Amino acid sequence: MDTTQTTPVSGHRRLIFTAAFIIIFCCSASAAFSVFADTLVKATSATASQVALTLTIYQFFMAAFGIISGRIIDHSSPKKLMYVGGFIFGLGWFLGAFAHNIWFLYFSIGILAGSGNGLLYNPALLTTLKWFPEKRGTISGLLLGAASLGPLVLAKAGAWLCDTMGANGLMPIGIAYLALIWLVGWLMASPETPAETQDHPAPATTGKSPKEMMGSLNFWLLLLLFAIACTAGIMLIGSLSSIAQVQLQLTPIVAANFVVVNTLANFFGRMITGRAVDKLGETRTLLIILCLTILGLAGLRFAENIAVFTIFLIILGASFGGVLVVFPTLTGKTFGQKFSGTNYGIMFFGYAIGALIGPQIATLSMSQSAGTHAYYGSYLVAIGVAVIGILIDLYLIHQGIGKHATATDAN
Repeated sequence: MDTTQTTPVSGHRRLIFTAAFIIIFCCSASAAFSVFADTLVKATSATASQVALTLTIYQFFMAAFGIISGRIIDHSSPKKLMYVGGFIFGLGWFLGAFAHNIWFLYFSIGILAGSGNGLLYNPALLTTLKWFPEKRGTISGLLLGAASLGPLVLAKAGAWLCDTMGANGLMPIGIAYLALIWLVGWLMASPETPAETQDHPAPATTGKSPKEMMGSLNFWLLLLLFAIACTAGIMLIGSLSSIAQVQLQLTPIVAANFVVVNTLANFFGRMITGRAVDKLGETRTLLIILCLTILGLAGLRFAENIAVFTIFLIILGASFGGVLVVFPTLTGKTFGQKFSGTNYGIMFFGYAIGALIGPQIATLSMSQSAGTHAYYGSYLVAIGVAVIGILIDLYLIHQGIGKHATATDAN
């Protein structure tokens, strides 16, 4: 085998992976927003719920521009997107420091930063997956691990900046995002020939167009499954600190430790899920994820001490973390690679739906009059949602969607 070509290619795709890891790390920026929430309430003279709506706007524009950026990378290089997206993303966070009313906050962080995120996240992820056709699940897990580690670092840095600078702490955050993304963005490029992927088969150049994809039953089932898998986890994870305080009678400081536990479980769950996808296939991996989600939720419902709560939180956090790892590869495998950027951008709305309705369901199903059992109803609703997800997933498995590609299949 001629190594004169594959060795530099191997090194080049590692550089692309590193660049994508840094970009996706920055895209987990919403973690920094939470530590500025109280400061922004005072700065804008708005209510806490009005300020919290900023992240809903952020996620909507992230999903919407994910479709636009996906369409762009289906037809051209992602490099320009890294520069444009990095500028808009950094500018949005920078201008957040000057938000003296709620509408400017919605514009700066909600619309600008959210749009910039949409121009960066999907292209960085999907472009890198093209360079690793032989282990797409593993690479997806590693890259999504960056999005798990980001909140640990960004929340700590954001808290320090908020304490020392107030809302002005958003300025160095915006500058840092812009500098980091531009520093590595020039590396992002799609492979042009099969040889560039180190002698592994190039992804198929055929596939369903977005219109064809959206006209199929499998698309709507996968979109619903994506939303369900996210909803079940986000319902409880989004209210984690409050749940721990109510259910275990803990102080906010102690309860905050569970957020760190969940983040680490999320990270390792994504690492494991990536390998599982390559070995088992996407839909079978999702079946395991949903079963573990139910186990984690059921265990948390009956947890009465910190040790038991921690064990089942790790199970829930690890399983929820794997959901985002599965769907990029599952979308490409089901509908082909030709329009994978646009198609996954559309499919990503499943996550946006889950992120929108999950916390709302958790709040509505909570009973404040039930004391330490206040969230028992939320657990039951989340378990019910996960069961529906399992039924959909079993149907897709029966249809042969997302099965593991064996040597026989390839031939």
